[in-house]
Amino acid sequence: MHIHIIGAGVIGLTTAYYLCEKGHKVTIIEQESNVALGASFANGGQLSYCFSDPLGKPGLLPKLPGIALNRDLAIRFNIPSSYESLRWLMRFAANCTEKNHGKNQLQLAKLSLSSMSLLAKMRDHLNLTFDHQKSSKLALFEKKKDFINEMKSLSLKQSLGNDNKAISIQEAESLEPAISNLTKQYAGAIYSESDEVGDTLLFCKELKDWLIKNGTDFHFETQVIELMKKNSKCYGINTNKGFFETENVIVCAGSLTEKIVQSPSPITSARGYSLTLPKGSVDLDVSLTLSDQRVLFTKLGEKIRVTGFADLFCKEVDDDKRIQELMDIAQDVAPELADYDSSKIDSWSGDRPLTPSSIPCIGPSKTEGVFINSGHGFYGWTLSFASGKIISNYF
Repeated sequence: MHIHIIGAGVIGLTTAYYLCEKGHKVTIIEQESNVALGASFANGGQLSYCFSDPLGKPGLLPKLPGIALNRDLAIRFNIPSSYESLRWLMRFAANCTEKNHGKNQLQLAKLSLSSMSLLAKMRDHLNLTFDHQKSSKLALFEKKKDFINEMKSLSLKQSLGNDNKAISIQEAESLEPAISNLTKQYAGAIYSESDEVGDTLLFCKELKDWLIKNGTDFHFETQVIELMKKNSKCYGINTNKGFFETENVIVCAGSLTEKIVQSPSPITSARGYSLTLPKGSVDLDVSLTLSDQRVLFTKLGEKIRVTGFADLFCKEVDDDKRIQELMDIAQDVAPELADYDSSKIDSWSGDRPLTPSSIPCIGPSKTEGVFINSGHGFYGWTLSFASGKIISNYF
């Protein structure tokens, strides 16, 4: 079959890989000038197979009024001004219940663990170089109550093959001595030995080269205007570069997905930010998540990637201000982990596609011939392999 993919981020590219593996012809349409220039460009870099939990948690629900008043630096959102954003927020609140959170947590865990084995097979097959390593991961908690709540789901997740375990802060420091240089006091940590890291941008560039060698066509700087359909069946894609005749489309357009096709679960954008800096005076080997600040530290080769924040329904965002706020938090909590005074600091801001449940949409739309692989939120890099494999099985 000849299948057209809209979007050349990590989701679109892994989808293309699995389709090519099945012998299909693939054409990728991308509005940017190259691959991975959206949410995949400078994400956290963590392959969080054992830490891919939904954003909506029971403990977050009572905090929503304070978040709406911008009292939480890590999460910002404006009061919804449209029916679509209000619908998303109401569904998000419904997913913060104990029952729905538990269900979503298990579903994400299954997808994540599936991705771990799929990436291993892909690496054996393609021999890609993208600063990949098994780094392990520690999530640190300042409040004992939050630490105890996090431990509640460990046994159920472990039954799926998840290797998360609760450890004392002393045990965490023995695993990663750099923690002793942090300025906060911690009640405990959750540790996963199996989590990995990798530079998503490098991965996408290398996978692009493989796809081209295996017959995939790329059309960059090509913006989708609309999907053409007749009697609820797709027959082509209208773009600013002309018409593409096709009966098989997979929309992997991230936060732009719903401008192209209606998703079964609404997708909004969660704007995130990152800094890529030279390493500091204290070396870091294990990936860190500071749960209270919702800030991640990832070692990628000779650099440190600092990632954080989620801004929802914010039409006008001062990216420079948010980047500076991220810098201030990182420097305050972890002054020795990165060289904050370096002239070689790269910053990024971008929109990540998020559903109310944090579960991505992977499957057919209401239009015959049009499929969706989008809505991965904060875990696009982690989930891309499982979701690419799943969507390819429809063809």
